Amino acid sequence: MKRRKMMLAIVALLPMMPLLAGCWSQREIDDLSLVAGIALDKALETKVEKALTKNGATRKKEDLISITYQIFTSSSGGGQGKGGGGSSEQKRYENFTETGDLLLESTREISLRTERPIFAQHFKTLVIGDELLRTTPIRSFMDLMYRESEFRPSALVFVARGLARETFELKGAKEIPAFRILKMVDNQYKSTRILPPVSLAKLLTLLQSKSSFLLQAIVKGGGEIKFAGAGVVHGQSGKLVGFLDEDELGSITLITGNVRGGVVKFADEEIGQKNLYEILSYKSDIVPHVEGDNISFEVRIESRGRLSESWVMNEKSFDDRFLKRQGQYAGKQLERNIHQTLEKIQKKYKADVIGFSKELRIHEPKTWDKVKSQWDQKFSQAEVRVHAKTIVTEYGASGSKVIEHRNPPGP
Repeated sequence: MKRRKMMLAIVALLPMMPLLAGCWSQREIDDLSLVAGIALDKALETKVEKALTKNGATRKKEDLISITYQIFTSSSGGGQGKGGGGSSEQKRYENFTETGDLLLESTREISLRTERPIFAQHFKTLVIGDELLRTTPIRSFMDLMYRESEFRPSALVFVARGLARETFELKGAKEIPAFRILKMVDNQYKSTRILPPVSLAKLLTLLQSKSSFLLQAIVKGGGEIKFAGAGVVHGQSGKLVGFLDEDELGSITLITGNVRGGVVKFADEEIGQKNLYEILSYKSDIVPHVEGDNISFEVRIESRGRLSESWVMNEKSFDDRFLKRQGQYAGKQLERNIHQTLEKIQKKYKADVIGFSKELRIHEPKTWDKVKSQWDQKFSQAEVRVHAKTIVTEYGASGSKVIEHRNPPGP
């Protein structure tokens, strides 16, 4: 009886056997080099590459670009840490760099250096070195990322001030640099100097429209990394034309309204002492105006915040005159910062990285059709007026009061 039941069970399982056969090509996770991040640089061989070449590892190639894969390793082995074995000092990642003329070919070369093939479907971070981006249109070397289904379209893109692969090396062994960069983006609620993330998918849209855009910049120093302004990529050339510093990037996010938090540093002009206005809520609008062939814009800003730090001696926190004065100075400083940044992107870079074109296209579509083919040039000549309204709603533990100030229209 038991034998008969066993035979019936086997017969019942037979139709499922073809489905189970589909797993024959399955790759175990321990047999793969799982990619955390990718760095792209203008061709520059590493010491390891040079040593391998010297000892006979040669192939026909033109050195045009270097690609670095950051592979995350298990805590039990495969790392390069000082402690070896299962030491807590063992690195959780390895970096492999290959230099050549085609990215996919270089990727295949890494399989000659490690027993585990590259698997990039879960990579999070792409960092591009500034020298590569200055000399080569971004469309040229991004082709592989969009052709190969193995590359994740949600991965975020950054530009390095210097070698991109250097941002993948940090002091200590506990953290994976590519993941650290990714997590730093979440600090937007603390600073206006962090851009909204640019994914591979969003980048493709920008490239197809030939729009100028910004990439969050990263700098390496003292074994640490820091977000340090933004790289300006020109829409027509697809190349990096320069950088905005941290303060200038803060002004850009204030114009666009992509603000979740941050501060405005200003001085009390009566006595010269520094103060800090912290943004609690924020909104901005860009309004286009067209008169004949003349195009201008108005940026309207409204912010609510608190006086978080004041170096003014003997201040009277409940004094309306004192608070109104600080609101005026904070608003004026905000406007000055924005005007200085606009001067740089309009006159020096001639690149609309803010989105004025979008507002013109929406509100004045006929005008946009006339100027879109030469928009960056038109943008460089457009007048932009900035009006900021700052509202002090808090001033620390002393209490709470609403003091509003609207700056008079600027020049």
